[in-house]
Amino acid sequence: MKKRILVIDDNTGILFVMQKALDLKDYDVHISETFAGVESVEKLAPDLLFLDISLAGQDGREVSQKLKADERTKHIPIVILTAYPNADELATEAKADDYLSKPFELADLWNMAAKHTL
Repeated sequence: MKKRILVIDDNTGILFVMQKALDLKDYDVHISETFAGVESVEKLAPDLLFLDISLAGQDGREVSQKLKADERTKHIPIVILTAYPNADELATEAKADDYLSKPFELADLWNMAAKHTL
């Protein structure tokens, strides 16, 4: 059974690249430009969530904190996507499991996905 990955990023170019790249590794990839709420994440039940730190009108840190505070979604690994130089601090603040700095190499994306979907 394919592992399901949700990518939330307000940059359609990033969404396109990540979807195509993760498709190549046979993941079931779902993309969104916005966070639609804990319930929508719970319903999709992803094995991994890549989450942009700077969403249009939303703070990825707050989104991550909400998901980690909810019993229904706290087990889902969250990888913060950010171009900020202090990515490790932002991921810790967000209570995320890991981070991937933008721009990233495809090998780094694939390694991060494999690491958190074992």
